[in-house]
Amino acid sequence: MMSSKQQKPTVLVTGAAGFIGRACVRQLATAGCRVIATYRSGPPPQVSGDVTWINADTTDAAEIQAVLDQHRPSHLLALAWYMGPGNQQALENFLWVQHSIDLLFAFAQAGGQRVTFCGSCMEYDWSKPIKLHERETPLTPATEYGAAKAGLATAFEKMCGALDLSGAWARPFFLYGPGENPRRLAADVVISLLQGREALCTHGRQKRDFLHVDDVASALVVLLNSDLEGPVNIGSGTAIPLSDLILEIARQIGAEDLVRLGAREARPGDPPLVEADNTRLRTELGWSPKFTLETGVADTIAWWRREIAKET
Repeated sequence: MMSSKQQKPTVLVTGAAGFIGRACVRQLATAGCRVIATYRSGPPPQVSGDVTWINADTTDAAEIQAVLDQHRPSHLLALAWYMGPGNQQALENFLWVQHSIDLLFAFAQAGGQRVTFCGSCMEYDWSKPIKLHERETPLTPATEYGAAKAGLATAFEKMCGALDLSGAWARPFFLYGPGENPRRLAADVVISLLQGREALCTHGRQKRDFLHVDDVASALVVLLNSDLEGPVNIGSGTAIPLSDLILEIARQIGAEDLVRLGAREARPGDPPLVEADNTRLRTELGWSPKFTLETGVADTIAWWRREIAKET
């Protein structure tokens, strides 16, 4: 990433205490970056390396300006977004478009050079069972969250050009791993089975493109430290049925008898396939995942075992 003669970049990471953010901060610090990590509440994660945690509200322009003025980051990894109750349909998503634009302008005015914003696969049209491509698949999102991200993405490249920034727009697909929200699929199944409860699931035939959160973070870090511009899908390129993930969790825990596929109704209109075309990620960045499904699930289960043990 850097030669010994290159100056160590200073990276501002917003939303740094979130699911993806924690993993990114660890990997940036390991790579030798100076990391300025903002968070909103609770004690920040313990991360070794040159990491400065700052309690700051990304929606407060004055607070962010103070961070930028003090630390003068050369790089920005913008992960902060509204993730409160009902975040997929919340009107707050549209306010975050403005917060993100304010952040981008302030970063440029503070001398920033390279930025990666975190979009979403939910920006895409999911109506056809085909690989989703950055430049070819229409942006016709079905939720307020997807619409806000897609709207910002549409303006992002023009803004970066006008502000003389090098910018990439990352679109992660589906994640699992340590620190995931317990209400999400993988975490919910792991916790239920570790506690000896039935895992009530849909039929599980929907295919989704999953990556372990550390693989998503490694892709984001490689992207941020490159000069690749424009939208880039962050996905495995191979979708699997949800049942494959569920049953792999059950197999490793030894609780196949507690899985109840079909116990819950699938959401109306749930698409049969959501899969990334990850050609840019693989060929232009040379990225490949560290985890297989088996090793990623094992890592996730081990983390949840430790968390559950802390509570007993």
